[in-house]
Amino acid sequence: MKKILLGVMCICVAMIFTACSSESSVKTETTVSVSVNEATELMEKGNKNLEEGNYDEAIKNYNKALEIDDSLVDIYNSRGIAYSVKGEFDKAIADFTKSIEVDPTEVEKAYSNRGQIYSEMDNAEKALPDFNKAIEINPNYAQAYNNRGALYLKSGEKEKAIADFKKALEVDPNNKDAAENLKNFS
Repeated sequence: MKKILLGVMCICVAMIFTACSSESSVKTETTVSVSVNEATELMEKGNKNLEEGNYDEAIKNYNKALEIDDSLVDIYNSRGIAYSVKGEFDKAIADFTKSIEVDPTEVEKAYSNRGQIYSEMDNAEKALPDFNKAIEINPNYAQAYNNRGALYLKSGEKEKAIADFKKALEVDPNNKDAAENLKNFS
């Protein structure tokens, strides 16, 4: 009788343990889901502030989002844009670089944005590889062609610049920057 009672108790303990760990994992998944949603909402608020020119507020939103989830690549990229508009190039470069480190597979925007900062800093040696990498990752990323074309133009390489502006328009016929840049050669 003691053996049966002990067996039943073991089964009960096992059932309770299983139920508790299932309940626990559900809570964890829900918490993670809520956290990701909250981080995404903060990023969207940051993007809205960025569009409206409220750069400091945007940066605050991005900082809060990163406190919740520091693996969201788009947040680093967006915060980098806010820093670059403010002229805080070192912080922008750090964010674009972090974006690349967090997920090196889908970061053509981060490479192109970082290349643009290097270009604005007159550092073609660092800008050109970033534009090339952005195009390598996504050969249909028109803005990277446009940015590289602007770099070529700045360096006096007009033929390469024109080729890149044309390629940007081939990839995206609505790219206003490339159209304007190409128009300047007509």
